[in-house]
Parts: sequence; structure tokens; C-alpha cells
Amino acid sequence: MRTEVQQLLAVLPPTGIDRATRLGLALSPKMETEAWRHLVSRVASLARTATGARQTLTAWLGDALAYSGARGRGLITECAEAAGFDAGTLRNAKMVCARIPVSCRHDALSWTHHCEVGLAFADPSEIERWLAIAEKERLSTSALRVRVRAHVATLRGNPRTEADGASIAAFRLMRELRAVGRSLVRERHQWQQWSPTAAQLALQELRPLTDFIDAVRNRALRRSTKPSRDLEAN
Repeated sequence: MRTEVQQLLAVLPPTGIDRATRLGLALSPKMETEAWRHLVSRVASLARTATGARQTLTAWLGDALAYSGARGRGLITECAEAAGFDAGTLRNAKMVCARIPVSCRHDALSWTHHCEVGLAFADPSEIERWLAIAEKERLSTSALRVRVRAHVATLRGNPRTEADGASIAAFRLMRELRAVGRSLVRERHQWQQWSPTAAQLALQELRPLTDFIDAVRNRALRRSTKPSRDLEAN
């Protein structure tokens, strides 16, 4: 029986792929631009339709984009739309893949573990140290995130305070909101066809979310319309 990685590879063009794992895609160093663009397009299309392999395909897109160099300018937005991903997710994936080669990733860890470390550190030795810590101590992604942020804050001379708890909660909320946004993009063809009755029912169910959006919009507008000190002085 084929593994999930083998099933995904079976529908991709084989040209230019040296190695594929659940954590990444190693491409041939002399891959032609046309073959590379075709591969990126196929991986993005697969990401929209495949189920249960989101982390693997995010890592594969990150590797393909990191491989691109100057050839990939403007491609992140295009890939995000094709895959139904948030563009920020792919920017982060590209950075993580650029900092952590496939050969340096830890099979015992998840893609999200690598993201926590790869987004926090650029130094390869520091990256390897934290991946090793996460594997040795069997840290969950959330536990690793707390440890890494505490370490980064200490390096910056800004030890953790009680306010960090609120920052972590806000980060988790934004992560969940981004996930909802991605789902809405993927299912746009469904909700755009809802009847007026279905739309009314949806609004009732989404009342907390619409209240949140209204509150955030009002807060943002207050800041954007607040007069500057220079104008107040005049």
C-alpha cells in the first residue's frame, strides 16, 4: 500500500524532483525554469484538492518557492490563490524552507515545529539546537512556541512579563481566524450560491464573528482618523 507521500508524488511531474518526504521537497539543482513552474502549478492545484496532507503540501510549496530565486517574483500570491492558502502562509513557508534544507529537517517533528523554529531564527546552529531540543523533550508545537519566544525575548533584553500571556492568546486567535479565512476562500463557490434564507441563518450563526469584525474595523478607523500631534498643535 502506497504512503501518503507516494500518492501525492504519483500525480506530480517527476522531472526535477530528487527527494520527497512529508516535510519537504528536494529539487534538482539544474531544474529548467519551465519544468519548475509546471511543478509549482501542479503542487498548488493538488493543495486545493487533496485532503489530510495540508502540512506536507505547504512544505512542498515552500521548498519550490525557496528554490526559485528571482524567478519566483510575484508567484506567492498566484500560488496562494491556486492552492486556497493565505499568501502569508506561503511567505512563511518559503522563509522556513530557505533556512532549513530538507536534509536538515527532523523526521520525528512536524512541519509546524519547523515553522516555529525557522521563523524565529536564521542561524543554522541555533535552528538545529532548537529542533534537537523539541525532538529530545518531545515538545508540542505550542510548548515549543512558548520556549522559543521566551528565549528570543531574553536575547532582546525583554524578559517575559504577564502581558506575554495576552500576546500568545492574540496570536492563537489570529491563527484561527486565518484558518477560517482560508476555508472561506476554498469554499467560495459554495457560499456564493446560498439562498437568502440560508444567508440569514448563516448571519445568525456568525453573529460573534460579525461583531468582532465591526469592533476591529471601528478601532482601526479611530486610529486612522486620529489627528497627528502636529495638526493638533496647529
